[in-house]
Amino acid sequence: MPPNDPIRAVPSSQEKREALEAVLASDTFARSEQLRSFLRFVCEMEISGQAADITEYLIGVQALGRPADFSPLGDSSVQTRAYELRQRLQKYYGVENPRATVRIELPRGTYTPSFAAVSPPDPPQAPCDGAAAPRRSALRWASGWMGGFLAGCVLVSLAALAVVLKIERSGMEPAARQAWSPLITRDPEIVICLGTALHLLVTPFRDAMEQDILRYPAPAELYDLFSRYRDLPKGAQLAMEPAQTSVLLGNVEALAKILATLHGLHAQVRILPETSAPLVALRSRNVVLVASPWYSRSAAMLLEKTPWTTRWDPASRQVALCGQGFDREKWLLPRRGPRGEYQEVFGLVTVLPNDSTPDGPHTIMVFSGITAAGIQGATEFFTSGEGLRNLAERFRKQGLTGWPKAYQVVVRCRSSADWQLLSYAYESHAIISK
Repeated sequence: MPPNDPIRAVPSSQEKREALEAVLASDTFARSEQLRSFLRFVCEMEISGQAADITEYLIGVQALGRPADFSPLGDSSVQTRAYELRQRLQKYYGVENPRATVRIELPRGTYTPSFAAVSPPDPPQAPCDGAAAPRRSALRWASGWMGGFLAGCVLVSLAALAVVLKIERSGMEPAARQAWSPLITRDPEIVICLGTALHLLVTPFRDAMEQDILRYPAPAELYDLFSRYRDLPKGAQLAMEPAQTSVLLGNVEALAKILATLHGLHAQVRILPETSAPLVALRSRNVVLVASPWYSRSAAMLLEKTPWTTRWDPASRQVALCGQGFDREKWLLPRRGPRGEYQEVFGLVTVLPNDSTPDGPHTIMVFSGITAAGIQGATEFFTSGEGLRNLAERFRKQGLTGWPKAYQVVVRCRSSADWQLLSYAYESHAIISK
């Protein structure tokens, strides 16, 4: 529910059921039978006074059709569907039915739904010609930098997200405004820089190619794998070509959250890949960098001497979050499942001055972490009104009257096997400069 919606009385059981049926019959949920079943089950339990009996096991068995021996410890399907359900509800009330008077929420960290009766927002007033121009946030896309199939998919996804983000928002949490305010100074435009990991694209060998493009023969094991997803003509040869134009899905989700926040602040934004916007070119500008040190030179340089950074841990033989400069060196290790898949990772928010002097007026925010789920979790936290309110309270308890000039926040994230974020929570923070 948007933070500025005025709350009325607690809805009656009839109002709750009407709200539930409206959601289930919506276009937003039209093609997701499992999400409808999930929502109906938990809402009916809440309406009938059995909210305390809702468990992950019951949802899996009675709503999602899992077998009686279903174990939430080895099957994260309920967590995954809960995350998807929260996203769909947000979309339904934000796009399809923003004037709903009773809204259903599934708060993070619980499977018990909540119902809130709200007053519908006032209908938007048409702005006069003179006032229309300042409200248009120009999202200018750098041309020519997304080549190849994966990059094309990302471009389409971001274009769709940009359309959604043009919807006016009803307001922003004061804590969020304070946290993001260092970016909304001096410069009329904020640069969002996306780190792009180096990939080897597997493609059928083509004779007509630029001579200066590196190309490597694909190993025999890749032929069967390639044929599962793409048609491979008989006798065709596979080759691998270096590409640094693809963006991970979790980073795209993070970008959407950042765009929504900056859009709410009426900021102008320019999105560039790191390959065309190195760190030296971004000096003395307000910048948001979405990348991790393990594939981004800019992130590695910025986080080299900060209290928290990602580093290879020789003891566990994996990339972990390393705390340096404390009384003793700290390590936050990701947790893996039985097949080696990541189940718990860490996100990292870093706010630093971006000038030659520590007191300069420009700021760079770095959203990084272990896997794309860590980056997404860090961004979700730093665009969450509740998360930022709690962070501001932690700063206040440390004797600060406002937000520090430079600091870091560590976010613990649960993820699915394919690096999709399931949940996030505050873990720690470090103040670099007051």
